[in-house]
Amino acid sequence: MTSRPARTSHRPARSSTVGRRALLLPVAVASALALAACGSGPVADTDDAAADPDAAATATTGAGHGFVEGADELQEPQLRLVALADGALTAFDPATEQSVTLAEGVDATRLGTDGRYVLASTDDGAVTLVDGGAWTVPHGDHSHYYLADPRVVAEPGEIDGGDGAGEARIASSASLTAVAFDGSGTGVVLDGEALADGELDERARVEGLGAEGVLVPLGGLLVASTATGAAGEDVADAVRVLTADGDEVDGALASCPDLRGAAATRVGVVVGCSDGALLVTEGDDGSSAAVERVPYPAGTAPADVATAFEQRPGRPDLAAVAGARGAWLLDARARALTLIETPQPLLRATAVGDSDDTVVGVDASGRVVVLSPDGLVAQTEPLLAGDLVDGVLPEGVRLEVDASRSYVASPSTGRVHEIDHADAARVARSFALPASLLVETGR
Repeated sequence: MTSRPARTSHRPARSSTVGRRALLLPVAVASALALAACGSGPVADTDDAAADPDAAATATTGAGHGFVEGADELQEPQLRLVALADGALTAFDPATEQSVTLAEGVDATRLGTDGRYVLASTDDGAVTLVDGGAWTVPHGDHSHYYLADPRVVAEPGEIDGGDGAGEARIASSASLTAVAFDGSGTGVVLDGEALADGELDERARVEGLGAEGVLVPLGGLLVASTATGAAGEDVADAVRVLTADGDEVDGALASCPDLRGAAATRVGVVVGCSDGALLVTEGDDGSSAAVERVPYPAGTAPADVATAFEQRPGRPDLAAVAGARGAWLLDARARALTLIETPQPLLRATAVGDSDDTVVGVDASGRVVVLSPDGLVAQTEPLLAGDLVDGVLPEGVRLEVDASRSYVASPSTGRVHEIDHADAARVARSFALPASLLVETGR
């Protein structure tokens, strides 16, 4: 851990390159409904209704939950497809089919997001951090949705991952954002309030994360991988919990053999291990944590163990490829792992989340498939067949899901397909959107 440096401001002047949020807003009619609904008591979460790409957005201003100065609060999530092509990072609004350029001259081999911020990183540790300007804040049984101007928060060299940094991952809670580098095993912890203001305020640096570089905020705490093998080994085989300043929380350490990725859910942080998953939950006091192990079903073969869990950010369900057998569904609320067998092996799998057990995947033929715990529900034609290389999808071909739509880029055709996974895997639209890397924000 290092001492805390002064805040660094990154507030670029408004320009046509960044673009105004009005360009991406379908309809902006002043209304107090969002805040009134929250103030008058619990309301239903509107995620499912908001997934309609033709729905109009209703804007208001005020100090709602998760509100920051200069943002508009809206009645529905403002989903954006952030794509990297030929060095340009652009935000595409599926509702209006308009794009704005977020940054140019971006060199990246990985694109990641926490649902709001987009992190573009290279294999030598150079990162560009962009505030996509659209985000969702869960609040009890409903959510708040915000829209602001997108902006570049950090350019290469401003977030230092140390020697041999490697590619980076990003994860956030309401108060913290963590950037973990999988080469150096270094993590950088940023203050969330400052970051929302376009400033870098480094709270702590965490070393010794190991090869996977897992560092995921849990409220005001941090869930971190730790290399506990022999000296010089590049491994990560345990999980520890830290304070926001990088100090260890007593009693929150658990083994995690062959650690393989992590994700934040509404229940807690899930970390994948070769013998199951660890679920780390925050104590009521905000300063303690509990670690539970969710084992694989008896008889699970090593070849069928998950290599990474994927989900809609913050939701309670996660999914992963289960070797050649299908997909794993992990329900963090039920503390259970379920195997979903499929006719063909899967190349990608992710969980939709809140109200059902739907999993969306890409199979070995390049089809997008929709699954339930009982098996295959629906599938598309082999949309991604031309993107397969020796039967494998390039790492940058991700599957992004929201409440009722899934998005997947086909770099070979320069198009992004929108699949209605709630309607028999119907291909709703295909956009001309070149993307070597693609993530979805605003969720």
